[in-house]
Amino acid sequence: MVEQVEVIDGWPLETGDYAVGDGQTPVAVVTLGSKMNDDVVARGAAIAGPLHTENLGIEKVVANTISNPNLRFVIVCGSEVQGHITGKTMEALYENGIDPEKKSIIGSPGAIPFVENLSIEAVERFQKQVTLISMINNENLDEIEAKIQECINNNPGAYEEDALIVELNDVKEEDEDEIVDTSNLEAVGDVSSSELMLLEVDTRLRFLKAQINEIGSMEKFSSGYYAGKIEGIVIGFGLTLIFILILIFKGMLVL
Repeated sequence: MVEQVEVIDGWPLETGDYAVGDGQTPVAVVTLGSKMNDDVVARGAAIAGPLHTENLGIEKVVANTISNPNLRFVIVCGSEVQGHITGKTMEALYENGIDPEKKSIIGSPGAIPFVENLSIEAVERFQKQVTLISMINNENLDEIEAKIQECINNNPGAYEEDALIVELNDVKEEDEDEIVDTSNLEAVGDVSSSELMLLEVDTRLRFLKAQINEIGSMEKFSSGYYAGKIEGIVIGFGLTLIFILILIFKGMLVL
């Protein structure tokens, strides 16, 4: 039987729109933009909640995870949050960590992926303590439950170090449908508010460019199909006309 530890008082320490189950269960579930917290906890997770922003939201996920050594798996599922792209940003944090000077998540496609309240130590602890399992855009509760049970069956036991407490600034997390306002942001590390604004604009433009390219590809396919169809009709008509002329010519010869 694997060894678990007592959960610290008041866990989870950071507030949020989540549901909490047995704190000694090794699985936390991030449901991104989907609302299925209670259903996921009922199927075996220690904690389940959405992730709307790629900055403060991710800080809370990390803080609540590393303050409970029993958590050894984080499943990221549910619908991706467009613009913020929190699912892919979670993957980037886990795989690449953060820039120690700018406090930005390396390789994140999100608009403002800055985690100013997380230390390098906290991020590295998150990377070592848990295995991140990506099920982005999957809302199938049966499949999510199966993955939770698989994690429980492979539980290596509580992480060998004590709970790591991270204190976050008391700032309200923005809703995923709100447009991020960078006009009042102070400098984060070596990044000014104007640079943050440019970063967000660049991210939005790349997202729009990808959508435009996809639409262009569809129109190109449609145009090619239509042109090919017309060309086939013309060729068919021409061959038919030639065949008729041959028959007429042969008939005249017979006469």
